[in-house]
Amino acid sequence: MSRYLVDLRIALFQLNPQIGQLEQNIERSWKLITNFKQKLETHKNVKFPQIVVFPELALTGYSFHSQNEIKPYISLTEKSPTFQFAQRVSKLFNCYTVIGYPEEGPDLKWYNSALVTDPMGKLTFNYRKSFLYDTEYEWDCQENPKGFQKFPLTFQKNAVKVNDKDQSPQDITLNSSIGICMDLNPYKFQAPFNEFEFASFNLNNNIDLMICPMAWLHSKSVTNHDHDEDIINEKLNSLKHDLKSQGLPSYGSQNDFQFDLNNSNVSMRIPKDDDSIDTDYTEMDKPDMSNVNYWMLRFLPFLNLSVRKSWYKQLYNDRHDEDIFDDQNKTYIGMSRDKCWEFEGKNSLLLLNNRCGIEDDKTVFAGSSGIFKLNGKTTRSDNDYETNIDSMNESVELLGNLGKGLEGVIMRDVQFEVEK
Repeated sequence: MSRYLVDLRIALFQLNPQIGQLEQNIERSWKLITNFKQKLETHKNVKFPQIVVFPELALTGYSFHSQNEIKPYISLTEKSPTFQFAQRVSKLFNCYTVIGYPEEGPDLKWYNSALVTDPMGKLTFNYRKSFLYDTEYEWDCQENPKGFQKFPLTFQKNAVKVNDKDQSPQDITLNSSIGICMDLNPYKFQAPFNEFEFASFNLNNNIDLMICPMAWLHSKSVTNHDHDEDIINEKLNSLKHDLKSQGLPSYGSQNDFQFDLNNSNVSMRIPKDDDSIDTDYTEMDKPDMSNVNYWMLRFLPFLNLSVRKSWYKQLYNDRHDEDIFDDQNKTYIGMSRDKCWEFEGKNSLLLLNNRCGIEDDKTVFAGSSGIFKLNGKTTRSDNDYETNIDSMNESVELLGNLGKGLEGVIMRDVQFEVEK
């Protein structure tokens, strides 16, 4: 196998779509795209992104509570307004486009899906959400019968072979996957937390590019898991106060676009228990670091941890390795038969694109879309004793995040190495 250095320009578009406003959602999204394109064209050597990602159910809104509510927006993939939208984006930027939408499959079953169009606007892959959240059950959404999937994305003239005299740009095909929001969580919130199903799938399959369209909630959201009336009223009153203090309507901010196109604008690392983490729905231009830290935890198999050595030793003292590892499950919490950390020395990119805004006056989304490089490094800058399981872990590079409450776009030029 050879090692290649890959250069990618990536753009994530964060949106606040509202149910029943499909045309307005598309129009506002296109306004954001146009503004973004104009900003790029002010530079002498214009370079467009090679992959563009939009959130889960990006143009329709998310909080559908019955089959009748979502029925007007369900369609076959290539008849979907979302597919037509993605085609336009791909042709405009000569890029891959990934975007979430509600799908009616050929089997007439309904799915929460994400489609991928290539630079020519052709459908190249379609993924159906595997792990469903409460809201999807309300409209009879079905689980992906294939489970998590991998697929290839080929980028032209985007790589050079490491330590090779010939540094001519070469085409590179990246092992890619899509996970939609709840896919990152334990199955039905019931599976053992340390199974890390989605992260483990990606590690087992040597995925180079993990793409996650999401509609992840902010802690101010009222959910089906809130049963105490006092807690519900406290959340609602607090949310109303936060919105009023910022002069925002009940659906949050729209058209106040945030553009983060500066490669040096990396996100600040904040520990998960730090008092400075803001749990209010304020400071719309800053990320929700509580959720960012949780997302990092859900990718723990990719994190360097000094405790892995003792985990590995205990694993072989207490259990037979054949009870854990097989051809499908090649790793356990990041360990393999042969290594205490299978990801050591490898690279992978994680694209988390979350929507923002509010639906139903109570469903608050966390925004904070970000681009992360998992670098496979085994030492920290000051010592080699790594204990952090959040954004403080230095085997994760926080390349930038949008704010929790603003629509906008974040773009980064990313270099990473892959083996092919």
